[in-house]
Amino acid sequence: MKTKTNTMKSFKIIVAIIFTLLLSVSNTFAQQSVKELNLTKEQRQLLKAQKQLIKKNRAAFKASLSTEQLAILKNNVLSKIERQQALKSSLNNSQKKIITLNNASIKNAKQQFRATLSKIQKQQLKKRFKGKQRSVKKNVKKHLRNNRKKSRGN
Repeated sequence: MKTKTNTMKSFKIIVAIIFTLLLSVSNTFAQQSVKELNLTKEQRQLLKAQKQLIKKNRAAFKASLSTEQLAILKNNVLSKIERQQALKSSLNNSQKKIITLNNASIKNAKQQFRATLSKIQKQQLKKRFKGKQRSVKKNVKKHLRNNRKKSRGN
């Protein structure tokens, strides 16, 4: 009996070690991919400003939401897509204007950043996003398959 508990403890420790190693390796790869771009100070500042702009815009939009709209967002009975559609249909003109202005400012910030990239940096970004697009497509296909299975079950 004691040997089983000892082996289970050692097994748990080994699994925990392997899990930690995998996390650290994936984190290292993520950091390396950003470092590979060799961004200049100006480019880093543009990215930082872009992140702050997105946060500011998001906060302004959230502040404009009514209690009913916030209830729609918190409603876990609806799927994510249903929540988005319900929220979209409940938006007033000023909120729609905020969204269009936010999208325009983000688009402008992206264009400014892209203008500062060298050819090598652009190639590296294309490579990086190409891999992400594949994984996104796989996730979308998987999600669609699951939805079909659910609908067939009903």
